[in-house]
Amino acid sequence: MDSTPHTPLGNLSPANFLQQYWQKKPLVIRQGFPNFTSPISPDELAGLSCEDDVNARLVVEHSNPPWHVHYGPIEESLFPTLPETHWTLLINDVEKWLPELSWIVDQFRFIPEWLIDDLMISYAPEGGSVGPHLDRYDVFILQAQGHRRWQINTQPVSPENHIDNIDLCIQKSFTAEQEWVLAPGDIIYIPPGTSHHGVALDDCMSFSIGFRAPAHSALLHDFLNHFSRQLNPEDVFRLPNLTSQPHPCELPVEAFEQAQDLINTFCATDNPEFKQWFTQFMSENNSHIPCDDEHNTIMQLPDITTDTLHRNPASRFVFSRDDKTTWLAVDGTCYPLETHLTEQLCFARDINLSKLTSQISEEDAAILILLLNAQHLLLGNC
Repeated sequence: MDSTPHTPLGNLSPANFLQQYWQKKPLVIRQGFPNFTSPISPDELAGLSCEDDVNARLVVEHSNPPWHVHYGPIEESLFPTLPETHWTLLINDVEKWLPELSWIVDQFRFIPEWLIDDLMISYAPEGGSVGPHLDRYDVFILQAQGHRRWQINTQPVSPENHIDNIDLCIQKSFTAEQEWVLAPGDIIYIPPGTSHHGVALDDCMSFSIGFRAPAHSALLHDFLNHFSRQLNPEDVFRLPNLTSQPHPCELPVEAFEQAQDLINTFCATDNPEFKQWFTQFMSENNSHIPCDDEHNTIMQLPDITTDTLHRNPASRFVFSRDDKTTWLAVDGTCYPLETHLTEQLCFARDINLSKLTSQISEEDAAILILLLNAQHLLLGNC
């Protein structure tokens, strides 16, 4: 696979896109993928939605109740009963189930890969939509088949402006500020917090490249959970300089100061484990793609009979470095690894094994074997 950087931004450079549009305002790119033809048919997408463990949803607008959501696996018998219009099938993590589609996600690597979440593909007949709504993450939406009308609104949305008692967060009232009709190969970028409403004008497929936006609550919860596991249970809160106080139930200033000192030490960004934790956190993977049961265990690198390794599209690779160590994190686990080796593993999906292992330590070879046996790395081309 060609690893030469390529972007679907047309005449706009990645630097200008990041400066002018990223997390700032929407953008429509005409023919970002010139002459694009969908590599997957609606029937194939429907078949995938019937598989166990696939993250699929089927949204029917005019039903009882309205905006009813069926969650995967979708029963095959449901499709013939659907109305001719006003429904949408959506599947997340498609590039992980169908690695041959990962090249589409790779076109967006001008945004750092550690921020990329997944490829979602949707199909809708005429009138199909998931209603006006907003997302808390960035998304590029590639029109793959048919035509879709997109409308956006950049104004704040009140909590009361949502339809009650449905599984989707759909706005009751939506007024378009701008609108476009996208044809195959066109792209719309929608920043977080921008309300948008996409309606299929005919049989329509859309490919959505979504980006990670972990909630502050999730980040802080994981941070505290990670570091609290490192603490010695023998270390407890103490006040050795406690003095008498006029009211027995009032917390003294000294107690607040000790608690604050503990938190400050705990949360200090110069904590040697801080980078390792954040690298690990950003590699966590919520996808659950089954492993190949016929995978052969590898005991040593000479057991490998191919020159090519491939990063599993279902695995998330992230790395960082400090003065002493380069940390490679894969799906929530950190490994100390030689810098050049780490860069080679993360630069492209296809990796030349002979170049990778020409000068490799026993420790790094053991980690490489571990990644192979965990199927984060695969043998041969994808």
